[in-house]
Amino acid sequence: MQLQRRQPYFTAAGRTSAVSRPAVAARAQRFVVTRGFGKDVVEGWLDLAKLVASEGSKQKSPYDELAYKIGRDVYVDIAGWHLFLRDMSAVPGLKMSQALATKLGPEVAGSRDGMRESDVAAILKKIPVELGAAKTRVSLYDVMPNMCVSDLTKILTDYARDS
Repeated sequence: MQLQRRQPYFTAAGRTSAVSRPAVAARAQRFVVTRGFGKDVVEGWLDLAKLVASEGSKQKSPYDELAYKIGRDVYVDIAGWHLFLRDMSAVPGLKMSQALATKLGPEVAGSRDGMRESDVAAILKKIPVELGAAKTRVSLYDVMPNMCVSDLTKILTDYARDS
């Protein structure tokens, strides 16, 4: 067995190092692989989020515009995370924004005044939301910030005025 003498080389700081160049290259390769893996995971998650957000959008209803506005502006707040209603499933194949638009659209379309915030809150309190793989059940009102309830009321008032 023949021993090879490692050649010292200069590092960025100007000092010599006894670490071989192949060892440094191997560490650099591991770093690159790790960076690429994280990027793949993030891009894969974003693709999944796009798929989830666009699922069910193939069905057309008379309240699509209302559902779009609700889904764009109204969210629930769970531990500081904002989950917009366009991304939240009411039942498999139906987003929460579409379900609310289908429920509230006919009620507001007949009146020019829209709905009062207390009426909207009463309806939201009746809609169950399951958390933790259905271990806990709370109302939609309980996980929605007051600002979003006000925004939903304004969206419904504008929709009633425009229809």
